Amino acid sequence: MLPSPADHVAISALYADYCLTMDLDDVEGWVALFTPDARYEVYGRVFEGHDKLRKMLTAAPRGTHLGGLPRIEMVGPDRASVRRNLVFLIRGSDDIRSAFYTDDLVRTPDGWRIAACRCQFETADGLSDRPDR
Repeated sequence: MLPSPADHVAISALYADYCLTMDLDDVEGWVALFTPDARYEVYGRVFEGHDKLRKMLTAAPRGTHLGGLPRIEMVGPDRASVRRNLVFLIRGSDDIRSAFYTDDLVRTPDGWRIAACRCQFETADGLSDRPDR
């Protein structure tokens, strides 16, 4: 089921904030986009909860995140499944990474939040939990 126009706008804004908060080194703003018990899978590791997400982002490389439009499927009135892609330009280098995300979202009193996120990188051999470099 497709989202309502209002939900589509709100979820798209969530993903704009996802990229902007990372690019502006706003760790607390980025963490606030997730539910308190959120699960994030990346680099073959799992990070659960705001404290682990905060530590993960603090240690991550900096750069510019260029997000594609999300493909949103409503799985209930307050739940959505999202596929999205992203290109990451690593600050201070010529390195570029392409990634695909599978997310579970929930509607909270504060708006849509990410409850689960899995990041896979595009590599020469297809999607992988780790980038080529």
